[in-house]
Amino acid sequence: MNEVFVKKYWEEEEVLFYIHFQNGTAVAQIEISAEGKLFLSVDGPGDENAMLYDQPLSDLDLEEEDFISKEEFEEVWSEKG
Repeated sequence: MNEVFVKKYWEEEEVLFYIHFQNGTAVAQIEISAEGKLFLSVDGPGDENAMLYDQPLSDLDLEEEDFISKEEFEEVWSEKG
């Protein structure tokens, strides 16, 4: 299984995204904004305000610094409580 972890700031919406991809598909996501943190996964993919990223990893315009370690992602995910 190919796992990739991404941290990307979306300036238009002022949201910091952490996304965990498995084989090119998002399986977990954290959105951090002024309103707080939102945790999404395949088990809880979202609501009317937010949803788990549903496009392939290759569709994102990523740079080298956007890739993070599994540990960094899991540290933020662990705040889910």
